Amino acid sequence: MNKVYKKETFLKLLGNISSQKEIRKYLERFSSDNYRFALIKVGGAILKNDLENLISSISFLTEVGLIPIIVHGAGPMLSEELENNKIEYKFINGQRVSSEEVLQTAINVFSNENIKLVKALDAEGVKAKSFIDDIFQCEIKDENLGYVGDVTSLDARVIKASIDDGFVPVISPLGKTKDMHHVNINADLATLAVAREIEPDKVIFLSEVGGIFDENSKLISTININDDYEYLMKQDWLHSGMKLKLEQIKLLTDILPSSSSVSITKPLFLSKELFTDAGSGTLVKAGHTINSFTKLDEPQEAIVKSIVESSFRGKLTDNYFDNTVNNYLISSCNRSVIVLSKKHRVAYMDKFSVISSARGEGLGNAMWKKMTKDNKKVFWRSKPNNVINSFYKDAADGFQRLDDWYIFWIGITDLKELISCIEFASNQPRTVIYDE
Repeated sequence: MNKVYKKETFLKLLGNISSQKEIRKYLERFSSDNYRFALIKVGGAILKNDLENLISSISFLTEVGLIPIIVHGAGPMLSEELENNKIEYKFINGQRVSSEEVLQTAINVFSNENIKLVKALDAEGVKAKSFIDDIFQCEIKDENLGYVGDVTSLDARVIKASIDDGFVPVISPLGKTKDMHHVNINADLATLAVAREIEPDKVIFLSEVGGIFDENSKLISTININDDYEYLMKQDWLHSGMKLKLEQIKLLTDILPSSSSVSITKPLFLSKELFTDAGSGTLVKAGHTINSFTKLDEPQEAIVKSIVESSFRGKLTDNYFDNTVNNYLISSCNRSVIVLSKKHRVAYMDKFSVISSARGEGLGNAMWKKMTKDNKKVFWRSKPNNVINSFYKDAADGFQRLDDWYIFWIGITDLKELISCIEFASNQPRTVIYDE
């Protein structure tokens, strides 16, 4: 089976969970810069308990021409080996103290797991290359941790060369000091060091739980660090392991370009997280700056017009900006806008637009959060065939079906007020003209 045929076959398989148009959008984005596609951190528990799904997902990526960088851990296997050999160990602030005995065991375990992963990939037809202790240059900053290294530099050239040659780099969290002594590295911090150097489009943490969950054990699909981080870190229900993970992810978002994002998901759902707007897992971004305006100048009007027309695939009426009682929420990246009319005593959302290239990045959710934070009551209408009506239904407190429109609302409990809002929404003139 040739590569092109395989690619089309896999596109059809993915089409069961999303549209091929959506999938191709992500393929084109990720293919634009070969070695910066994705950095994947694989926890030791995945290597131990979910290797088959991991190999299958990596195989899929290489079949469609994408080569990720893998950094792996092996914590559970190291603990097991230490206990089997009756070697004592302890943790300080979540990091394993590495005595000489612990270090030598870690070298053996990490080397074996690295080679085992590479062989498993090779067996599936995926070309992979081991990097066990030749990527990271380190120094020991905390002597209380023993032979645990902090990364001072890394050799990105060999990573890029591996990808250029068509091999998936598989990197162990081991490094060397200036005097060539081996050191153990926290695998998440090793991932952070690679991300700082490579600046990948995506950083993905593969875990058994597959995301961050709220106090009701419901998956948090999107986290914007700028808006959500301080609140989440104060919550009792966010357990210590996830707090540490979120702290490390914040460090990542601080150093990555604004276009990059971080995800936590399961190996089984890796393709869905990468190639669909809905994703599968928790998507974390630095967040978006959203500016509010009550009046627009001509360049701002042009930006809003471009976003709305691109999103709705129609033309705004010539007199659209004559309305002097509109509020505008515009993302700083100029890829999303919400227009709120203040003609009614309750805020009416006239337009909610996100251009197609920005969908799946959490931008729409950030805009929505800003709108609902600023407006405790809001209502809007949508055509019955609108593709985001399922999102509206989940977000709204209720909705009313009319012949031509669905009317949605949030925060409105008084019946007379609700009837007034429904009548207002249903009587608004059309402001987007579509070509016949």
